[in-house]
Amino acid sequence: MRWLLWLSIVVALPNAIIASGPYHDLDQLIRAELEGVPIEVWSPDPAVKENPRWVSSGLAVLLGPFAAHRLYLGTTSKVAIIYGATFGGFGILVLLDLGHLLFTKDLDVYRNSDRVFMWSRKPRPTPP
Repeated sequence: MRWLLWLSIVVALPNAIIASGPYHDLDQLIRAELEGVPIEVWSPDPAVKENPRWVSSGLAVLLGPFAAHRLYLGTTSKVAIIYGATFGGFGILVLLDLGHLLFTKDLDVYRNSDRVFMWSRKPRPTPP
């Protein structure tokens, strides 16, 4: 019976990764696409702005051991599985992530990161 549970988790996880990121109502996105409004500049309610720093920090505090903040910013399933299996690096990775989310000026370096340590930089290519 456990294998059935693990199989369902493995099958459902890639769909959860695809669904990660800032929330957008799918019906409104489809309507905007049909009306010819560019999705990049279209917002469901212009008066309400979603602050990714506060949303990702809140997710790190509430659901950090399960990589909710990493799924929000975009990551691979490998990172989510490692966070879930180790409960966010035994809480240490979550606290480090939270510090970086709160005190870094630009969050774009953390978006769509496939690294477990989201703050680690990619090595620079050595010149030939």
